[in-house]
Amino acid sequence: MEATGVYWIAFHEMLEEAGIEVSLVNPKETGQVKGRKSDVRDCQWIQKLFSAGLIRQSYVPIGKLKELRLMVRERLDMIEMGSTYVNKMQRALELMNIKLTSVISQIQGSSGLRMIKAILNGERDTNKLLALCDVRIIKSKSEDILKALEGNYNTTYLYMLRSSLQMWELHEEALMNIDKKIEELLEDLNQDRSHIDDSNPEKSIRHHKPHIKNLHQKMLDMYGINVSSLSGLNDYSLLRLVGETGAELSRFPTVKHFVSWCQLSPRHKQSGKFKKSLRVKTRSQAGQIFLESATSLLNSKHIAIGAFMRRIRAKKGSCIAIKAGARKLAEAYYNLITKGQQYVEQGIVNYQNKLKEREQKLLIKLAVKHNLALIPI
Repeated sequence: MEATGVYWIAFHEMLEEAGIEVSLVNPKETGQVKGRKSDVRDCQWIQKLFSAGLIRQSYVPIGKLKELRLMVRERLDMIEMGSTYVNKMQRALELMNIKLTSVISQIQGSSGLRMIKAILNGERDTNKLLALCDVRIIKSKSEDILKALEGNYNTTYLYMLRSSLQMWELHEEALMNIDKKIEELLEDLNQDRSHIDDSNPEKSIRHHKPHIKNLHQKMLDMYGINVSSLSGLNDYSLLRLVGETGAELSRFPTVKHFVSWCQLSPRHKQSGKFKKSLRVKTRSQAGQIFLESATSLLNSKHIAIGAFMRRIRAKKGSCIAIKAGARKLAEAYYNLITKGQQYVEQGIVNYQNKLKEREQKLLIKLAVKHNLALIPI
């Protein structure tokens, strides 16, 4: 059967419960000739292509793993919905000529929320509002914040700010409930798995950290190894990847199959002597996670993948460089899970040394070709 939004899920589960093995396929890979499409012809054409081995079966997790994928995706949707209420709070502050958004990075942070709640409770003294901020903010931005808090505290605008804050707090409460459900699913999935000990420190999660107790240990037990040793990946990234790829990748024969499934490999269309690159309009969920992780490494000064991406960026631009770095991360992720190869970050110095050796070999080859000798200075 072909994937059609969410309509296929209920029927897919009914067929599986009846003991029928169902293969889900991408409808883009089974395109009919224009003007001849119908549901009957679609199902006949899919059956012929599948029997000839010309279309691929999509990955559909089973059991608790499917529920985990749905809850993790639901959490991402909730985070996006929460930005609406943050924007509304920013709008209400701007209407009152309060420029907090210009001096602090996030008004939904601890300092911003304390000031907003104090304003709604009737506090107008800018010095008292400044005292509610974090110590680091007071040291570096005290004068800017005092100027930013001089505004027009209109009752209508205050009402809009209060309602947006209440909606945001309800949204945060719903997000906490989703985290509790994800924690229960992880405990059920790890119930029969062995406990893994690891002495490496836990990586910090800067944005949208899930409120899940012992998330690092749960990810260790899920994978059986410390996958967070990979550069750019933390426990939250691994939680998202578990829902998209599962904890084992044996269904992919080689690393190239996995990279292609993540839509991180180049796509070419060849006709005769002409080759044309194809742009991917939609990215797979797993590929998007690797792209986000690679983006965080682009300006890293101590990680080899960051230096590799900067070298590619100088030649072909940021988009291609980030995709190349995401592919390297996906390859390391696959090798670590399937082959148990511990990924050790060699560092930017080792990467630069290898690049230097490669350039020297090229120079020697060119010197021999043109009957010249290289003399070191």
